[in-house]
Amino acid sequence: MTSTEGLAYAALFVLSVTLLLTNQVALAAMAIVPYVLASFKYSFPQQKKPSGRNH
Repeated sequence: MTSTEGLAYAALFVLSVTLLLTNQVALAAMAIVPYVLASFKYSFPQQKKPSGRNH
């Protein structure tokens, strides 16, 4: 994860918590969805593809 991605995830998390605290549940759900979808990127091990050079 790059620092830019980490900053984006932190911003989405803060935004969703702030919206929940101000009772704006619909907007908070819209902020949580991309946060959850992006977290799936790192929850599964990445498979390396063979380069195809060593035949």
